Amino acid sequence: MNSTPVSYDPHAQLRALYASLLTHQEHFDEFKQLLALYEVTPEVMDQEPPGALQVRRQLNERIREWVGAGAHPRFEGLSAAQVLQWRAIVVEERLNVSLSPWKESNLY
Repeated sequence: MNSTPVSYDPHAQLRALYASLLTHQEHFDEFKQLLALYEVTPEVMDQEPPGALQVRRQLNERIREWVGAGAHPRFEGLSAAQVLQWRAIVVEERLNVSLSPWKESNLY
């Protein structure tokens, strides 16, 4: 049995998510709907409310299904900070946010 470690490429995962959202309107619609349900303010990021955590878990599960677990077996999901960044862009339509949704340190 080959135990070669699988490389983790967050940029490949981001590209897979973008491709899924761009090519499947139903994925984008569900993504936006789940982001809208994520009710957290940046001030309470250290203690994500249980309801918000559940929404984020559901969102991450759906993303895993969309991008395919086989293609990205180590997709660990979006963090709370990343979900807030996506929410600002997709739901609140703040397109001038110049932050990478994959960088934890860019919490606005």
